[in-house]
Amino acid sequence: MTKVQDRNRGVRFEFLRMRPHDHMGCAIGGAGEFPVLAAPFLAEGAALGEFLMYVAEDPAPADVSRLDDLLDPDTLLVMSTAEVYGSTGVVDPARQRETYAGVLTEALAAGFTGIRVAADCTPLVSDEERLRAWTRWEVVADRFIAENQVTALCAFDRERVDVSRLRHLATLHPLSSASSPVPQFRLFSEAGALRIEGQPDSVAVTQLWLALDNLPPETGVVIDLDLATVLSHGVLAGLGQLGRSGVDVTIRGDRDAIGELTRSAGVLADRVVFEET
Repeated sequence: MTKVQDRNRGVRFEFLRMRPHDHMGCAIGGAGEFPVLAAPFLAEGAALGEFLMYVAEDPAPADVSRLDDLLDPDTLLVMSTAEVYGSTGVVDPARQRETYAGVLTEALAAGFTGIRVAADCTPLVSDEERLRAWTRWEVVADRFIAENQVTALCAFDRERVDVSRLRHLATLHPLSSASSPVPQFRLFSEAGALRIEGQPDSVAVTQLWLALDNLPPETGVVIDLDLATVLSHGVLAGLGQLGRSGVDVTIRGDRDAIGELTRSAGVLADRVVFEET
């Protein structure tokens, strides 16, 4: 696991040592595993003075009772997925951001250091319409988490979500569990920009366009060649199109890597900048 400024990203084998701005996607083996994994994650947040949220499709009384035994009920909010994300399961990103911003504002005013959310999000990716809405929300949520005192764990049941969908969901989280499929690339917010790492391909470029549609217009794209490999002319051409559309694209790397790219890329766009590190 490595770190970009103050955001951890990579693969985690446990659900501890999580701090504000961490955003993790987790594949679970059935709904019964979620409360078991969520409990230590939330307990760590309680020790850090955070307000806690536990969100499940239908929170079982036995699970809630265990959490109440472990945690101070005054620091814990237990809600169903429908109560938090809406009864249709089709998430409205702007409205959802307002919801969490309101919880964070109230928590900080009450003396908490931030909020920590454990959510079983399985029913929110159950079909293509919900998945598209959830993808938009993950982009908005990750930006919100990057900029605020928020720590989040998003769980998806691999018994109900197929592996290709789980891999797609992993690309939207800077952190993922060892039980999740390893994504070819990751896309996450950092310092007001979208960062991409791994091995970006045409799918990654498409993801960039979709993500930028849901973020503030000044959002740029940063690719660090220590963390990502730009392999194909198609990817470079896609980044050039982003630049021509008005998006600032920065590709960083050592002299050899940047020199090789600039020779092969030709003229991309005025807003595509190569930086030597």
